[in-house]
Amino acid sequence: MHSDEHRTAALVEAARAGDARAGDELARACLPLVYNIVGRALDGHADVDDVVQETMVRALDGLPALRDPARFRSWLVAIAMNRIRHRWHERQQAPLPGLERAAALADPAGDFTGLTILRLGLTGQRREVAEATRWLDETDREVLSLWWLEAAGELSRAELAEALAVPPGHAAVRVQRMKERLETGRAVVRALAAVPRCPGLAETTARWDGAPSPLWRKRLARHVDGCPHCAPTRSGLAPAEGLLVGLALVPPLLVWAGRGSTGPALETVAATTGPTGDGAVSGPVGDGAVTPGATAGTRSGPLVGAGAAVALGALLFLLVPGGGSAERASARPQATAPPGPAATRTVAPPPPVTSSPAPRPAPTRTPVPRPSTEQRVTALVNRHRAEAGCGPLRIEPRLSAVARSFGADLVERRALSHTAPDGTDSGSRLTTEGYAWSAWAENLARGQRAPEAVVADWMADPPHRANLLDCRYRHTGVAAVPGPDGTVWVQELATPLRP
Repeated sequence: MHSDEHRTAALVEAARAGDARAGDELARACLPLVYNIVGRALDGHADVDDVVQETMVRALDGLPALRDPARFRSWLVAIAMNRIRHRWHERQQAPLPGLERAAALADPAGDFTGLTILRLGLTGQRREVAEATRWLDETDREVLSLWWLEAAGELSRAELAEALAVPPGHAAVRVQRMKERLETGRAVVRALAAVPRCPGLAETTARWDGAPSPLWRKRLARHVDGCPHCAPTRSGLAPAEGLLVGLALVPPLLVWAGRGSTGPALETVAATTGPTGDGAVSGPVGDGAVTPGATAGTRSGPLVGAGAAVALGALLFLLVPGGGSAERASARPQATAPPGPAATRTVAPPPPVTSSPAPRPAPTRTPVPRPSTEQRVTALVNRHRAEAGCGPLRIEPRLSAVARSFGADLVERRALSHTAPDGTDSGSRLTTEGYAWSAWAENLARGQRAPEAVVADWMADPPHRANLLDCRYRHTGVAAVPGPDGTVWVQELATPLRP
């Protein structure tokens, strides 16, 4: 479950009741996700704008038909995938000749892979993974568009399977098949970039037009696998999942016109980074040991207007830098000058009324919310997990509730122990909160003043580090509770009983 799922459900309920602002907020929160799915599946094709538009219109206008508001994200992703398949079907059924066909081709400037590399500043093996996606076919791209976001912590495996309209087991098979072809593409990308290039590979590519395709992926892969000079390109490849952890969504700049529209607005998506103390513990389940993990990111940005009529303007892209952030400052009310005494003046007759239209108000930009301490800690931990080849952790509200409650208890008792006076441990607390786990772990600390400091201390201690870098954990919850002896930090890590 995503940490913002309850809020999303409340927005859906409000939008169905006619609250236009709630509809705006839904669009603002989900548009980057839809854009990244469609953009990656169609790889910058000229139809991307239209498919995003159709998806958002169908979702917002179809809210009354959604039975469970908590499933809005899954429902929205499924709509996006249906529109992608529909567009593919249309292109296959009605091929265009000559200049009409050229008009329907992707704009090179809209190459989604290239923009991902540019706007997210990808280098090294991350860049190779992005370039390897160009060698996949349409069916693999469908899976890639979802799996990329799953690896980045934006989608769950259940949401991925639902969007593909297949059981989770079948979804796992399709993901694995796509990843194998992606790994082949990575080896091809490396071989083609080698300096000097293998003479045999140069001969193989003599008739190649330079455009990546599944057919040429197979041909070049056969050469790479059988060539002593090129075969080493398959060695030293880090797991693709780990390389994608912590990447921001590629943020679009959109113009949205609809009911209640007040002007264009900037949509941005910021990847957050943040750190996460003094005791580490993990609990066994059955005959296996338990492990830790946590993940978080924030999606933010305004989108003005929501309704049936949607106009998506030219899609521009902005790089939203990641990195640590300072503690959130307390809000201060703006002071206004008191009115002074009225001055005596001569009143001139009003100017004649003209038919000139009133000036349109200048668009305003909603500030991007700063990440919470919990999000910062989780994001920092996810960075270390990515470097270790582990998947990201996702903040789970029930784990967060356990961390806050236990942290307050530790402050009140002025203690730092994983076991409460009644003998209960983290596993018992998670069960009481309603979280069915198959494995859990807990890290504690006291006295650190910032997320960066506590995460650094945990990483420097082998037991805590082992918890943080255990790839089995999927969920996390973090609390920082001020106390007379310093801030107490609690990090819960768990794997659900049914992933």
